[in-house]
Amino acid sequence: MAHSATVSDHESALIPPGVVNISDALASAPLYRREPFRLFFPLGILLAWGGVGHWLLHALGVLENYRPVFHAMTQIQGFLMCFAVGFLFTMIPRRTGSAPPASWQVLVCVLAPVVTAVAAWNERWMVAQVAWLALAFTLIGFAVSRFVSATSRRRPPNSFVWIPASLLMGIGGSLMTGAYGALGVEYTWLHQLGLRLVLQGMFVGFVLGVGGLAIPLMTRGQAPPDGESTAADYRARAGHITGAALLVASFVIETRVSLQAGLLLRAVDVLVVLLLGAQIWRVPSEPGWNRWLIWLAAWMLPAGYFIAAAFPHEYKGGLHVVFIGGFALLALAVSAQVVLGHGGYREQMLGRPWQVPLMGGLIVAAVVARVLVEFDRQHFFVWLGIAAALFLAATLVWAAFLVPKLMARLRDS
Repeated sequence: MAHSATVSDHESALIPPGVVNISDALASAPLYRREPFRLFFPLGILLAWGGVGHWLLHALGVLENYRPVFHAMTQIQGFLMCFAVGFLFTMIPRRTGSAPPASWQVLVCVLAPVVTAVAAWNERWMVAQVAWLALAFTLIGFAVSRFVSATSRRRPPNSFVWIPASLLMGIGGSLMTGAYGALGVEYTWLHQLGLRLVLQGMFVGFVLGVGGLAIPLMTRGQAPPDGESTAADYRARAGHITGAALLVASFVIETRVSLQAGLLLRAVDVLVVLLLGAQIWRVPSEPGWNRWLIWLAAWMLPAGYFIAAAFPHEYKGGLHVVFIGGFALLALAVSAQVVLGHGGYREQMLGRPWQVPLMGGLIVAAVVARVLVEFDRQHFFVWLGIAAALFLAATLVWAAFLVPKLMARLRDS
């Protein structure tokens, strides 16, 4: 097997043996295919500034209107999707010992989030969703082909059944958001269900699936075993599929039956999967402050849904505990671990760089401010502006800490 120093040397020093499997195709690929996170993580940060920055400008009186739909689509289908793609494009070939993404796959997934964000700003919703669907189908093809390929050296862990399930939630939700227009206003609920699947279900599923590998590996140095063809593995995968079905059911219940019941079911479902799969009841045992951010962010997901269920009139506050404290903090913290690990920054990965608690503290403060938007609505835009400023400050800390490290390998190449 061919090895590249830029691929294997740093990673083998920081990751438990057997976790990384470098194929000849991966070792010989150009950097943008070998380590695509170097493209996608900075792009995600730029899109986050688009999705949140306009709210800060509105709160300051610079922009006359604020655009909540643009914000939601750009944050989920832009910012977070870039971090998800960058992580999956980098991790899956190493886990399975398969080929890196093709050039066209990288190109589609770079362009699609930008097109989605620009189209959403201009209220071209169909264009925005077509671009995102192109990304989703590309990512499904990339992942599934490597999961089932006879040439892949390893099989993914059982929790990875969530990855195609999550993308199918996103695709189905995206199609639902437009279908009600053709079916009539009596199907407005279908639009609401679709929005929930796209804006929540897809990334909850990503966290539950990828988290089954990433959370124990990054916090405790323990990687789950491959999914095999044993009775125990079939039961484990069936459990994850049941969890995915319950997640979808929670959105149907929220939309059609009871907001509070749907949120409570989702909270319990997420908590059980994270406890049994990622074992988040176990605290980080590996050195390094960043691991604690990953662990904290994992707990924010069920906590946010329990808060939303407890305060149904202010449920959006709980949802933003999930969005900011869960999704966004996981994106920033996991990406930091990836950049430090792949760049060979062992001392900072295992140490206590001051940027890590500062970034985490800013995100937690942003969560508090965004929750207060719902509980102190007399000062709605004051708290909204503060939350936006704190979140953007956290991304600046991330960028100042990690972008020079991302660029170092590009300069070397």
